[in-house]
Amino acid sequence: MNTTTSLFEGVIMMVALISLTYILKQLKVLKKEDSLLFSKMVLQITLPAIIFSSLAVKTFNSNFFIMALIMAAVETSMMALAWGIAKVLRFDRGETGALILVSAFGMTSLLGYPIIRQAFPGSALAMEEAVVTSEFGVGLLLFIMGPLIAMYYGDSKVEGKEIWLSVKKFFVSPIFIALIAGIAFSMIPVDKNSSFFLLFIRFFTLIGHANLFFVALIIGLILEFKKIKHIYLFIALAILLKLIIKPLIAYLLTDISNITEMMREIVLIETALPSAILTVVFARQYKCRPDLVSMAIMITLVVSIASVSLLFMSIF
Repeated sequence: MNTTTSLFEGVIMMVALISLTYILKQLKVLKKEDSLLFSKMVLQITLPAIIFSSLAVKTFNSNFFIMALIMAAVETSMMALAWGIAKVLRFDRGETGALILVSAFGMTSLLGYPIIRQAFPGSALAMEEAVVTSEFGVGLLLFIMGPLIAMYYGDSKVEGKEIWLSVKKFFVSPIFIALIAGIAFSMIPVDKNSSFFLLFIRFFTLIGHANLFFVALIIGLILEFKKIKHIYLFIALAILLKLIIKPLIAYLLTDISNITEMMREIVLIETALPSAILTVVFARQYKCRPDLVSMAIMITLVVSIASVSLLFMSIF
């Protein structure tokens, strides 16, 4: 199985779940308002479980953190670039926040891990590099900046002193607590192969397995095929920024002596992936144009089937 096949299977699975949810909404089995409940479950239960169970079992190699720093620099650059383009085009607050979300963050865990596993079969080193890059280079920024961007640009128009209150609220949220607990737990000298430890981690892993399903429900419930102002321009920008410009920036930034060829390939794959599905959860929770975000996720999912492989083959 090659990279294209792995990506194709992941996309088909997501599209099938989203389509099923959309049909159930049309049949009145589910309502659009139900998406708020599912977003709360993701932010407060399933996502924290994934974060904790992923970080708690890792033994980190400090040499990989340079990749995470490069990835974080790429994410920050994309946020600034998306903001600048939105300002030039005079997007409103919601459109600006939505463009930043879909341009900066990608599906490094959901699609990235299986693709890298197939692209580098049997390479434990490749997976370790991918996990550190994803969790610290993308995950930390996504879990911290994602909610803050959605808060600031959402309908609530959080600004001034209120933004600081929102920041403090995030730092006591289940997501942040899971981040800190996972990192701290990974440093505790325990036997990570013991039955008790494996059972303990499996409890959170099982909860985390529901995350993909809930997020697919959210996208399907929010998704509406109707005329949306700036939709074509927005989607074109999302594809250009997320699937083309972002991986090219990453490729240029990794052109340094202490980055191996495999590291460059991993960073390129992870930055070329479609927009992160969790961005729609934050957008829905804080009313930051979730309609635009969900549409961009669907379109970049489909386009990435061809774009990831073509970009990878043209560079390497």
